[in-house]
Amino acid sequence: MDEEEEYHDYNENMWTYISLCAEPTLYEGLRFAKDLIIANLLLRFIIQCVSLPHNVRHSLSLVIGGFLLYFSIGPAFAWIITLTTGSYVLTVLLSHITKKWRGFLMCITVIGFLLSCELYIINPKMWQQIRGVQMIAAMKIISIAIELDRGLFKQMLNPVEFGGYVLCPANCVLGPWISFHTYNQYLDVKFLSKRWIKIIIVNLFISMIFLVLSNCIVPWYIDDEMTKWLVAYRDAQAFRMSHYFVSSMSIVSMISAGFGLTNDCHSELQVTKPFFIELPRSLVQVVIYWNIPMHQWLKNYVFKTCQPFGQFTAIFVTYAVSSLLHGLNFQFSAVLLSIGTFSYVEYNLRCKVASALEVCCLANLCVKQCDHKHKKNSFLAVFVNALFSLITVMHLAYLGVMFEASFSVQESGYSYFHTISKWENLNFFSHGFAAFMYVIYLMM
Repeated sequence: MDEEEEYHDYNENMWTYISLCAEPTLYEGLRFAKDLIIANLLLRFIIQCVSLPHNVRHSLSLVIGGFLLYFSIGPAFAWIITLTTGSYVLTVLLSHITKKWRGFLMCITVIGFLLSCELYIINPKMWQQIRGVQMIAAMKIISIAIELDRGLFKQMLNPVEFGGYVLCPANCVLGPWISFHTYNQYLDVKFLSKRWIKIIIVNLFISMIFLVLSNCIVPWYIDDEMTKWLVAYRDAQAFRMSHYFVSSMSIVSMISAGFGLTNDCHSELQVTKPFFIELPRSLVQVVIYWNIPMHQWLKNYVFKTCQPFGQFTAIFVTYAVSSLLHGLNFQFSAVLLSIGTFSYVEYNLRCKVASALEVCCLANLCVKQCDHKHKKNSFLAVFVNALFSLITVMHLAYLGVMFEASFSVQESGYSYFHTISKWENLNFFSHGFAAFMYVIYLMM
């Protein structure tokens, strides 16, 4: 009877805790979503109901996006305007000087501006508030400059086209990045459908689930008294759930503006794939599916641009640019560099294992007609892939644990000592294990 009473009390306390946490969490999440949805529905309904000239549509995007940013980040909005205006002026000036180096020069200038703001101009609390917004704006600006070099524009964009794209309310706050041509295409689309509203509601519901999981469920289900690896997995998973919330909310924002939809209101937009991250095949898969639009941006505008200088140079510059866009932050740099190293070692080791054992265990799924003797459903293939999946889960716990911290630390940014202490607590396991895997790779 005592055990039954304890079990009953435990369940009662659990639901009390979850309900007390979930209610304010959902309130804040929906309050945040409200501004995004209203701004983007306003943009969509005006485009839908009124026939507007080309430049007026872009001006509408610029104005609504500007107001949304101001209400979202307050006075820090001025720094986004400074970046946008300065970048346009510089791009115009460079277009009169050169037709080949605009992408490279704008990349250096924009990243330099971001680093200067972080280090010398903006206080840490404000920088953490606008870092994501600045990164999305920087990606858009750099992509325009590179596409100008590639001859994908007939002429230089006018100010309202440039401003409308950078400050577009559909993705100026949370992302995701889309190209100017995609933005311009969706700005011309007209549609109205019940299915469109349904997609918004479904994605909003999904985003709220991830928010409650991140704030209320995941931090509860593993106690602090458990082993340090389970606690690390819990903290890393809570961080991943918050990322899925942001990604889902960015889809809500985009869909509300009618971006990412076909004419039959079928959504083609994907930002992340939680299933392939929580149950990963490989770290390579995690890198691709963590933020699909950013992966495409890095691949198309950084990796391919640097590829003529060699594969290693292209990979190194890609991870370096990704790191610098996130800011001059040891934590992000350490994580990105580690992911790059771990995934490189894993990719090459799996190629060696697949060749030696003739088994389908490459980092990415084999094509249907592969030459391996042991296909993906064979016992050996399932065992080897499960082993690598388990290693990836441990890497994700190791890399993600440092993003758990007090609110004050999150506001001011993560320090070198915070990062090292988190990994030191786990005995630098993943780095040592990656080195061990590399030795095995060299010996095969």
